[in-house]
Parts: sequence; structure tokens; C-alpha cells
Amino acid sequence: MRYQRQIPILGEEGQRKLENSKIAVIGSGGLGCNVITHLASAGVKEFVIADGGSVEVSDLNRQFIYTDEDVKGKKTERATEWVKRINPRAIIKAIDRSVDADNIDMIGECDIIMDCLDNRSSRMILNRYAFDNGIKVVHGGVESMFGQVTVVVPRETPCLECILPNTGDKEIHSLSPMVGIIGATQAMEAVKILTGTGSALAGKLLTIDAADNSYRVLDMKKRDDCGCCSSCSKF
Repeated sequence: MRYQRQIPILGEEGQRKLENSKIAVIGSGGLGCNVITHLASAGVKEFVIADGGSVEVSDLNRQFIYTDEDVKGKKTERATEWVKRINPRAIIKAIDRSVDADNIDMIGECDIIMDCLDNRSSRMILNRYAFDNGIKVVHGGVESMFGQVTVVVPRETPCLECILPNTGDKEIHSLSPMVGIIGATQAMEAVKILTGTGSALAGKLLTIDAADNSYRVLDMKKRDDCGCCSSCSKF
């Protein structure tokens, strides 16, 4: 049986919850490659995968689901093929567009949004959509040998605008092992949320500095001047 090694951990009901869940993965780069691989392998069958990019040679050092043969091909198409190889019964809505304020609604309904983006501006658009629609977000970020993960629960925990500094968008440099660590941690958080197993990082920020092997879990607080939380009359 495919899931016999994890059912003793998650229980049969937990496994059913995974199989009946719908996950939106926004960004199919280094983090997204890890997230879709682990969640599809764990039993999640329905995905929304959104990314407007094509595979480039510079992606191949860390985006392991792509090969030289995929260069210039659409990432969402290759990611769909990858998930189908893991689970031929998977249902995938592939969106070959980058998220912006005009098209964010294309994500639709889902149980969790996986933030696998690499820029703050797109994250803020995703953050507002998730907040307005009451959808949990599992955020992951990587820069050099540093990474972080948190879970946002709308109207309960700090949102991404509360947490992420406004430093603007810049080119991100990263190593395959680091995006692997963070992407796998994001997937683990999603599994915990969906199955009710363990304690998720809701309102907490896990930071990992691989340079000196330091791991920290920080309690996060809402900002009174947050443009998302403070502007919502329902909050």
C-alpha cells in the first residue's frame, strides 16, 4: 500500500483528509518544486499551480523537477507532468501567469495557499487575497544560506505584511539544499494543518541559518499600522 508507512503517524482519517484537500502552490521555482513533490507524494491529489515563467538554465541548480530538455518550456506544464508521474490520478489546474492584482482570483477556492514566491510585491497581493477569503497561507522564503517559514491564519495571526519588511524586490540567490530544507518544511506544515497532527507554526516564525546551523522559533505580533489587518472592518 502506497501510504502504509505514514498512516500510523497520520491515521486513516488524516490520510483521507490529505487526499481530499486542494492546495494552491504559487510559484514553481525552487520552493515550489519541493512543495509539490512532497505533498503529491504524501497523497494530496488536487493542486492549483501558478507560475508565469519558463525554465531557464540558471534554474537547474535548485529546481530539480526540470532538466536541460525543459529549458524554455513553461514551468507549469513541466510541473504538471511531474506531479502526474508521482500520482497519475492527480487533478491539476495549471495557471501559466504570474500573480498580480488583476488575476489573483484565478486561484479560486482551496484549503491552503503555499507561498513559494521570490518577491515581496507578489506576496502582498497573495496575502490580501488569502486574508479576504479566509485561506491559510504557508509562507517560505530563502536568501543565500538563510530561510524562514511561517503559517498565517487570517484574522488570528499576523499576516505577511505584518511580518515581512518592506525592502523592495531584488534578485534572490540560493542553494539547492537550502530551498530543499525550506520547501520540505513548508510541506510538513501543510500536512500538519490538513490532518490536525502536531503543532503548526501559526503566529510563529521559524528561521534557519545553515551557515552556522542555527534554528530559532520567534513569536510574531500583529502591527497596528498593517495595511492589510488594520484596514479590514471584520478584524
